[in-house]
Amino acid sequence: MVLVAFESSTRSPSVAALVDGELLERDLDGERAHASDLLPCLSLLLEAQGRSPKDVTGVAVGIGPGSYTGLRVGIATAQGVARAAGAKLVGIPSGEALAHAELSPGEHGDLLIDARGGALYHARFERTEDGVETLIAPRVVPAESLAELLDECSVVFLDEALKSAVASRDDQRLILGSAPRARSLLMLAKRRLESSSQDDPSSVLPLYLRPFEGRIRKR
Repeated sequence: MVLVAFESSTRSPSVAALVDGELLERDLDGERAHASDLLPCLSLLLEAQGRSPKDVTGVAVGIGPGSYTGLRVGIATAQGVARAAGAKLVGIPSGEALAHAELSPGEHGDLLIDARGGALYHARFERTEDGVETLIAPRVVPAESLAELLDECSVVFLDEALKSAVASRDDQRLILGSAPRARSLLMLAKRRLESSSQDDPSSVLPLYLRPFEGRIRKR
């Protein structure tokens, strides 16, 4: 069995593969284009184990929220690999991967990301013994609600852009600028990929939450 995962919602994308029980992961240079790196990165991981993308039996991909371009390319790549190999595909909110990696069973964690335009992305997760439970699904909230949300949090995954606006409490743990990892995504998806459960490749879409606002360059 060959399971792979793509996480490209941030400027620190990664690719992971689980080949016959051995977990491998490779980070990508965030300054390079996701489109040109994801497949070559996967090929390198698999070639080291004597495998190729056509051997893939299951694919997991982070659906965000996060970078519009990164999500679009990561999901398109995952769909392409799944279709070419006839593999299962599952999409998972990227915040779940953070919660899986950083929280202990029983802990709650809140994800707060600057969505720009006076808005924040917010979600709340609980780490369980078997995985992650979503308590508040990813959503858009007004930036003015930051202080109120922080009052409710014991563990906070905080966007670096919000650091200057936050004063942590002694009983609060701030995790600054942590990026979701492909290996955590793969561990969350493993049970679904190994079972009969899967998503229709065409139904796996980026979790944008709000319309894309393009910028016009000034000349």
